[in-house]
Amino acid sequence: MLVSGITALFASVLYLYASALIWQRIQSTSSAAQRSKVLIIAICATVLHAYTLSNTLWVDQQINFHIGNGLSLVALLGSAILLITNINKSTETLGIFIYPFAALTTLLPLMVLTTTYLPFELGTHVLISISAYSIMGIATAQAILYAQQERLFRTKKLSKLMNALPPLQVMETTLVQLILIGFVFLSFALISGALFIENMFAQHLVHKTFFAVLSWLVYAVLLLGHFKRGWRGQKAATYSIWAYFLLILSYIGTELTLAMLR
Repeated sequence: MLVSGITALFASVLYLYASALIWQRIQSTSSAAQRSKVLIIAICATVLHAYTLSNTLWVDQQINFHIGNGLSLVALLGSAILLITNINKSTETLGIFIYPFAALTTLLPLMVLTTTYLPFELGTHVLISISAYSIMGIATAQAILYAQQERLFRTKKLSKLMNALPPLQVMETTLVQLILIGFVFLSFALISGALFIENMFAQHLVHKTFFAVLSWLVYAVLLLGHFKRGWRGQKAATYSIWAYFLLILSYIGTELTLAMLR
């Protein structure tokens, strides 16, 4: 636990340092060396974050799930995916939205005392589902930024922050990549979830299943429209936002139904 605490603290500090460097780049033009520095620090922070989370998430061959681990996983995925997108394009500026959140959530698992141990199979389904929700959430945030950036670009009223974001073409490519990754996770979440459904009505999963499948269909239409008909811009962003809204309803609808039945 002591080692995990130290690595979590170091990861949090590095995330904040990377955020500060990105903010400096937004305020003033920086060199390519500054970009390399941000990426190196972000990689170190992400590795330490992953190590810390693995120690709190996997305990005695069971998955230890609680809100701290869940939020930490969301932030870790966001940081890791951002690094992956940097392989072939410069998207590190988007870290100004992800790294501060990651700095906070890296420490959360060590602060939550309540634990819920899940069997490996069910725990895996839960983690896949959370991964799908979080990746699609990141994609939705990206869609909102992209739509706002495009709108301001057309009116030639870009702020410093919007001007510092990657070019519109890079933002669009990143959005599609995020949706593709999230779509794969969402597909696996639906498939693995079907294995745990014995009686959909008795388990009160009708709302969750209906909206989750509906969200999956909207994402599928969006991806087909993009690759087959060239959907992009505001249209792609709108589809993405609505699809995630349906995905959120799949969770909220179930929670409201269960609350009314209690």
